[in-house]
Amino acid sequence: MPESSPAEQTPSLTEVHSLLNPDKPVAIGTERIITWSELHTRSQALAKGLYGLGLRPGDKATVMIYNLPEYIEILSALSLLGVGLVMVGYRNKAPEIEYITNNSDAKCLIFYHEFAERILPYTHRYEGLLPQGFVSIGRTSLEGAVDCEDLIKNPPDVDLTNLPDVQGEGMIYTSGTTGKPKGAARKGGREKLAEYGLHIISQFKYGLDEVHLVACPLYHSAPYAFSSCAFILGGTLVLMPRFDPQEFLENAARYKVTSAFVVPTILDSLLQVPGDITSRLDLSSLRALICGGAPLFPQIKLDILDRFGPVLYEFYGSTETGVNTVITPEEIRERPTSVGKPFFDNDLKIFDENENEVQDGEPGVLYMHTAFLIDEYYKNKEATREAFRGKYMTVGDVAIRDEDGYYYIVDRVKDMIIRGGVNIYPAEVEEVLHNMPGIKDVAVVGKPDSHWGEIVAAFIVRENNSEIDEETVREYLSDQMASYKIPEIIVFKSEIPRTPTGKILKKDLRAELVA
Repeated sequence: MPESSPAEQTPSLTEVHSLLNPDKPVAIGTERIITWSELHTRSQALAKGLYGLGLRPGDKATVMIYNLPEYIEILSALSLLGVGLVMVGYRNKAPEIEYITNNSDAKCLIFYHEFAERILPYTHRYEGLLPQGFVSIGRTSLEGAVDCEDLIKNPPDVDLTNLPDVQGEGMIYTSGTTGKPKGAARKGGREKLAEYGLHIISQFKYGLDEVHLVACPLYHSAPYAFSSCAFILGGTLVLMPRFDPQEFLENAARYKVTSAFVVPTILDSLLQVPGDITSRLDLSSLRALICGGAPLFPQIKLDILDRFGPVLYEFYGSTETGVNTVITPEEIRERPTSVGKPFFDNDLKIFDENENEVQDGEPGVLYMHTAFLIDEYYKNKEATREAFRGKYMTVGDVAIRDEDGYYYIVDRVKDMIIRGGVNIYPAEVEEVLHNMPGIKDVAVVGKPDSHWGEIVAAFIVRENNSEIDEETVREYLSDQMASYKIPEIIVFKSEIPRTPTGKILKKDLRAELVA
């Protein structure tokens, strides 16, 4: 969470809110609640303890932990020290943890004790860490690591208000659905986040009474950013280490939740909770369900509005580019297939393959320029060069803008199927299939073909007790779309592989087809 730099000798956010509302909860976990005053005291002590290990302003530290109150303490402590935060997904395996820590030039790896077996046996592979660079959380006497609680209980005498005016470069690594993850690096990241935060606060109706439900992993950019806005206002974060749809709604009612960032799979799960359960829960405090991170089927948008009222906001954006478009509940009713209009200072362009801007209604690759763009992919000049066209950047999505200025995401360039020279956008086929009775989930990819170049393949998850087969699927599609778009290969699965943010792992599905 962003803090004021101690070198500026101005109060930190934790200090300000601990004075204004000392007993107000800042983080509510499943087993522990911390107040603003406790956060201020403990994060100050932890910052001093980490300084004692050798961490200095301008350094970076990797952090790997569930959504727990301890995470908020660590983030606040690093910010007080001027140390850049590099988040590591808790699903990552040993080589991935090692790669991110080494690639980011981190000096310290702070991790929850459950992950020790993925880290401590391989300490010799880590480059550039401090002599005591492994810090564990939640368990004492873990051989090879310093206990975080010991650092808090026995901090050295350090004057945090007299440190160099340097801020470490924090980074979030992209999910890496293709190739190794890339570090999205912003210079002056804290200042940019603070400015963007003010516009997020205004757009999504944040208030001084904010209670933000955190159901997605904080190591992703969107959950971190939207949580930070509640933190800035002195609000309360309700932390869910793991998502459960009924528990999500019960938490929203119990703690009078006002906002939550969600991904499409969460919204779909909420709709599966029986109506007799949701009807007896008081969800009147909820102002905003903020959805992004992956394509959201239009019917799910409308069903959420019908079930929970005008609380759904959808945005298009990415780790690299921030929030780029926003659509409000009222606009969703009118344009359920759109992702809205440009957010804040976004300058959006759509280019064809010849680098010409396309006309309204024509598809092309979406590029954006905004003050929140990353400066580079860390230590990856080639990826940086490929992503930028002058001052504009793309993450590879194909979009259409209508005559009223609304944007529609068609698909990703890398996912587009070219069959016999004709472009087919999997998202279009997926949307039609998702509306077919008996289908719970779906993913469409291209399979190499000696004659056509590529053919369409669909992976389908049936609803419980559904008896649909290949014939009924193709018969349904024959009335909905051109014949060349209808999948020639249909595979029924129990689950579609996805990242934690809901993105379909299409590279895994393509590999399955080849195998």
